[in-house]
Amino acid sequence: MKNSSFTNAIIQMQYVSRWKEFSPRYKDNAASHSFRCASIAIMAGIIEERVFGNPLNKLQLAARALLHDLNETVTGSIKYVTKKDAHVADHIRKLETEVSKEIVSYLSRSLQPHFYDYIVDAEDESYIGRLVQAVDSFDAMLFCMREYELDANPYFASKYEQLRAELAASSCPSIVWLLQALDTDAGVRQFLDHILNLDLIERWGGSFNLIPDNDATHSFRVAAMSLFNGLLETERFGRPGIDLYKLLGKSVMHDIVEGVSGDVASPIKKSSSVIREAFERYEQEVARKMVEQLPSFFHDEMMDFLVNAKDDTYEGELVDIADKLDALIKSNLEMRNNPHYGEKYYGQLVHIQHHYENPCVIFFLAYILHDLTYDHFVR
Repeated sequence: MKNSSFTNAIIQMQYVSRWKEFSPRYKDNAASHSFRCASIAIMAGIIEERVFGNPLNKLQLAARALLHDLNETVTGSIKYVTKKDAHVADHIRKLETEVSKEIVSYLSRSLQPHFYDYIVDAEDESYIGRLVQAVDSFDAMLFCMREYELDANPYFASKYEQLRAELAASSCPSIVWLLQALDTDAGVRQFLDHILNLDLIERWGGSFNLIPDNDATHSFRVAAMSLFNGLLETERFGRPGIDLYKLLGKSVMHDIVEGVSGDVASPIKKSSSVIREAFERYEQEVARKMVEQLPSFFHDEMMDFLVNAKDDTYEGELVDIADKLDALIKSNLEMRNNPHYGEKYYGQLVHIQHHYENPCVIFFLAYILHDLTYDHFVR
């Protein structure tokens, strides 16, 4: 198996542009979109259970929403109107399915059944598959809404109205609830705005970056790697008791607070134990206030996902690990053209080697990082 190829697909998602032919004010890509879909799916899953009494597999819903577009690293972002054209629709579906199956084939055999469901079957005709499709459209509507509210492009105004009308007739009650709350509940609207605008929070400020990065694309990668690492430890290394839904929720939501606080450079946050603790308290308080603005039935899960994202549970530790591994990957990508990132890479690598002995970390350093480095520098 070549798990590094799966990791490469995760990295490449941010290079798949969306809406580019319509000259949007804000650039979008498949990684940012997939982060937003996973966040909305988590909200939808809670609504289905708590409001409508419809228990469902919330891990499956969130994981499918996170990974449903991974095949676009090969196919590109094909326009909706093209996908529905009678001449090519069947061919496109077959191509997307074959690409998705190939991506799954890169993974360790023990992981393949899970990721087959999350990637190949992500938008099937099951209720969760249809909900993932609705979540995808809901995110497209939010993007168009931001565009038409802040710019004069008539395309996005028209597309927003079209998508809103389609979603109003959705058979998924959680989607209709979110649509209505967008107009009537200021807390829900604000939280969705934080999710939508996380792509405006740039990372690695003060460094020369050949590869742009923001909190939305970062959160996508952290969530995808957290899910991979959690399943790897569960299925391949036999570690019991990992709550994969909690892990995915924490990893998807771990940086939403930066929509308010901004991305403060790590050397500043951690310049002393006093400053580190002060920033932790500040960010937890901001996150708590964000959650408290939501209806009360969201509070238990969202408090855990936002306020306690990196707590002392094993799930919290795995989120922290994926966060560190993503920084290592970023430095690995940049350092061949920027010596400054060579120092960052070495510092991150030493920190990870000295602080973590988790099976997923050892596996990453021994196999995935080796292959990524070979691909980036030799090929």
